[in-house]
Amino acid sequence: MYKRTFALTSFLLVFAVLIGSYAHAGGISSSTFSSTFSASDVSVDSVKVNGKAFAEDRTNFIEDTVNLDVVVGMTAVKDLSDVHVEAVLTDLRTGNTIADTTGTFVLKQNQNTLVALNLRLIDKLKREKEFRLEINIIGVNGNKEQKTFGLRFTGAKAGAGRLDVSIDRIRVNSNIVAESKTNFIDRSTEFDILIEFTALEDLEDAHVEAVIKDLRSGLVVADASPNFNLVSDTSSSKSLRVKLLDKLRLSDSFELNVKIVDKEGNFVQKTFGLRLRGFDLAAGGSSSFRLLDISIDSVELEGKTLAENENNFLIIDKGEKKLKLRVRLTALENVEDAHVDAVLAFENGDVVADATVTFDIADGANAVKELELPLVGMFEQNNFRLKAKVVDTEGDFEEKSYGLRISQKKFPFVISSISLSPESNAEAGKSLIAGLSIKNSGVVPLEGISAKVSITELGISSAKFVDQIKSSKPAGLMEEFTLKIPDTAATGTYTLRSEISSQFGHDSEVKEIPIFIVGKEEQKKQVVNDRLVINIPILKQNIKNDGSEAAYPVILTNEGPDANSYTLLLDGAGWADLRLSDSNFVVINPKESRTINIFASSRKAALGEQIFMVAIKSSDKVLKQVPLKGNVTDAGGIALSLKDFVEMALIGFVVLAVLIGLLFGIRGYMKDGRKDAGEEIPDQEQGEAYY
Repeated sequence: MYKRTFALTSFLLVFAVLIGSYAHAGGISSSTFSSTFSASDVSVDSVKVNGKAFAEDRTNFIEDTVNLDVVVGMTAVKDLSDVHVEAVLTDLRTGNTIADTTGTFVLKQNQNTLVALNLRLIDKLKREKEFRLEINIIGVNGNKEQKTFGLRFTGAKAGAGRLDVSIDRIRVNSNIVAESKTNFIDRSTEFDILIEFTALEDLEDAHVEAVIKDLRSGLVVADASPNFNLVSDTSSSKSLRVKLLDKLRLSDSFELNVKIVDKEGNFVQKTFGLRLRGFDLAAGGSSSFRLLDISIDSVELEGKTLAENENNFLIIDKGEKKLKLRVRLTALENVEDAHVDAVLAFENGDVVADATVTFDIADGANAVKELELPLVGMFEQNNFRLKAKVVDTEGDFEEKSYGLRISQKKFPFVISSISLSPESNAEAGKSLIAGLSIKNSGVVPLEGISAKVSITELGISSAKFVDQIKSSKPAGLMEEFTLKIPDTAATGTYTLRSEISSQFGHDSEVKEIPIFIVGKEEQKKQVVNDRLVINIPILKQNIKNDGSEAAYPVILTNEGPDANSYTLLLDGAGWADLRLSDSNFVVINPKESRTINIFASSRKAALGEQIFMVAIKSSDKVLKQVPLKGNVTDAGGIALSLKDFVEMALIGFVVLAVLIGLLFGIRGYMKDGRKDAGEEIPDQEQGEAYY
């Protein structure tokens, strides 16, 4: 029995040693990398593009180039793992985007680092001038810190050889043509070509060329305009006429190349495919072609059968680049060398098209022909006109037309904006009104839609059914929701979540915004000047003396009728190193609020409760001096928190239990040993034992 007691005692002793080691090490290290990430966990300190520092939310000018070297400087507010940085460049005119990203990496608290990214302009962007540059620092959970910069090029792009001119629209014989393989126009021996363009830089001695090439023989005919000058940001147009040679008048497939060239040879160009159809003027014919005796049984677009001469609603995947078309035919006579044309016309007049190869079909036979129509540009919803046409070798044809309304959003409802009342800080114990602006960007009205606004951290929400939101209402619908903030809500930043969902499916639209709530106690700490309201929600907090920082938000609200400027002055009282999140000089418009964070860190010598001062001035007059407190604790563990005290008390109890167990175990072991030696142990109740 005593041997078992001794073994148990030894086990407890080892356990106590392990617990002591854990306490000495401070438990799990505070430097363990966080697997979560929020925007406040890292700061973007600087962004340089081609060696030039960029300012946020404004236009930054740099010399023109096709290569952008982006260097991002950042500081981690806490330990982070699996973060990466991406740079996204978006053309403001067309919406085209290029991007670059780093691999994932780790950052320790207060660590500064630089990352380099490279953006090389693609051909579509080389002639553009204005862009938006986004720098995103993204965590493993998808949260990110984002900075946005405006970028504008100046001068001519070195080595690009491209003229900074936008070719806006091309018309051939009054038909608008698009950069696609096939544009159908009526047969003619002459092409009247109208080129509309905009100069994005000054042009000197420039001219416009139009070259038509026969795709069968390779022969070309061309025309060019006289030289002209054009100042930057000015639109113009030039008319050219190209007449077909006798050898080309029987051809029906051409390529049109339009080029604008300046005196230095820099140029911009576009290429278009042309297909001629209809009667043969070159052979002296007339417009005596007839209907083709063939039936277009059905036309399917993306698997949906279309109704002729009606609006057909179609929802496609976001970012879809082409549409698949199937045309089912039945011949009512023998047809030779026929082909199917499909032309899709956009609202703005642009068109895209496709055509099948020629085929023969016997009387009474069926056929299915497949085509592809590219989608040009960017849109979420648009109106189209589709024409499907079967033409034989003599120009006889049968055609059908269809109206289309195409949407790229499967769930059509959008929360376009969220408004709050009060606009600045909400207050515990009071009501917050959230207004949702809701739009239906889809192609059909839907019912059974509910909207909900909530603050999940406080367990409060408000929901209601919304009226049928018709897509014909461009202004959308405004719904207001009232949330009562609990009296017990603590001061801090919360997330207001708004959601629109359908009763008949799992689709939803979610939009979240941060909201700052002032608790009951902090509401009393507002200081009202005749023009300025000063709110400092946090007056005291713990600060470790290891160089880490604590943030004290200062909220300034200008209640006066005019804009006013204010200056913040800080006094660390010899123990604190202080810095501001923004400049110490701010200009605040009427009814506007600005939040400035004071970051405080302690010097090594300071311990216990300390005070530093912040003063707010206006026009050399001190409006208010506010003392802020920091309870400085030793990062080495001299100052004990409640958690530390409980841990040490638990460890002490375990060690005491081990020592008691060890004492009884040793005495029992000695007693057992003497019994084994034949020595009599007197009864302790009858008196002392002498050895």
